[in-house]
Amino acid sequence: MAEPTNDDNPEYWSQYSNLQHTKHALIRHYLNGWFPKLALGQWASKRLVYIDTHAGRGKHLNGQLGSPLVVLTTLLEHQSRDRILQNTEVRFYFIERDEQNAAALKKELEAHPLPNNVFVGAGNGSCFEIIDGAIQKSVKDGKQLAPSFVFVDPYGFKLPGDLLRRLLSFPKVELFVNVIWRELDMAIILARSGKQPGMVETLNAVFDGDGWKKIDAPDEDHRAEQCAEVFRQMTGARWGTYIKMLDKGRIRYFLLHLTKHEAGRDLMKECVWKACPFGGYYASKSDNPAQQLLIEPEPDLKPLTQWVVAKLSEGPKRWQDLTNLLRDELWLEKHLSEVIRVMRKDGEITADGYTGSFAANKNPRLCLAPKQDTENLLFS
Repeated sequence: MAEPTNDDNPEYWSQYSNLQHTKHALIRHYLNGWFPKLALGQWASKRLVYIDTHAGRGKHLNGQLGSPLVVLTTLLEHQSRDRILQNTEVRFYFIERDEQNAAALKKELEAHPLPNNVFVGAGNGSCFEIIDGAIQKSVKDGKQLAPSFVFVDPYGFKLPGDLLRRLLSFPKVELFVNVIWRELDMAIILARSGKQPGMVETLNAVFDGDGWKKIDAPDEDHRAEQCAEVFRQMTGARWGTYIKMLDKGRIRYFLLHLTKHEAGRDLMKECVWKACPFGGYYASKSDNPAQQLLIEPEPDLKPLTQWVVAKLSEGPKRWQDLTNLLRDELWLEKHLSEVIRVMRKDGEITADGYTGSFAANKNPRLCLAPKQDTENLLFS
């Protein structure tokens, strides 16, 4: 799927809205956890790789950092940087199709001295062709890709689904994909209407098959959810975590994290809550990225309380069992702990062996309290 070689939206670099701010905050939060998790402890690897498919200029015209400098400074300023780099090398590959943007990016990167074991490559060309070549070489040589975080941030909605699937076929590769939803949704609508038959071939390439035909909900919000699920199934990811980016109340695009690992799912959920502390997996362009929260907002935990009641209505469960089930939901473990604490205090549940917080050697058995009116809890 060939891309044009020039920047068809140079105005982008004169703007920096809350959507770019949130996108960069997610990447920074995630890599702050990803670097030490993959370099230290039980998952320690000798090499980590970060790939940015559409790296851009490095900075916006008003001075805000673009994604390459966001990720590089995340490592260089990391509190555990020296420990991370002691036995692990980190390689950054920034690919940019536009020659002027690529030249500007290289100049920005040169201003950052690199410690030992950090390597930066900034190239000009077709990112998908470059990555495809690297995959083919690895397969030919019988090698696995090193643990990699691949940020796929295209200028349009056209993505090579086959390449995304092959990337995630490597056991330690994760994808963070910017899905340009508004244009992709329109393409799906046109293809389904039969008005643009050529769009069918394009969508078959994006979704590596005709899975896009399952995206048929009556409203765009649910179609976006269907789309995220189709991408998850197509790539073979175990979890797809996405955040909707809104412009004037409509989804402009959504950021989709695809991983096969529980730790990756848990970490991205934590990052989304940090980037969107008011709750919900969405950010709005109209929000001010410079605004500082004076009071940390508290999420509405009533839906989680109802979720706990529903699970315990099926029968008693160990705390760890509920924690594992929670991985598929939006909530975090700390939210579950708070709900269980309050429900126990209010006499809504019983917890054998409960000490006030969960610990690995204390896994209490949770039950709904006798004669509890679960219907009111579920539907109030």
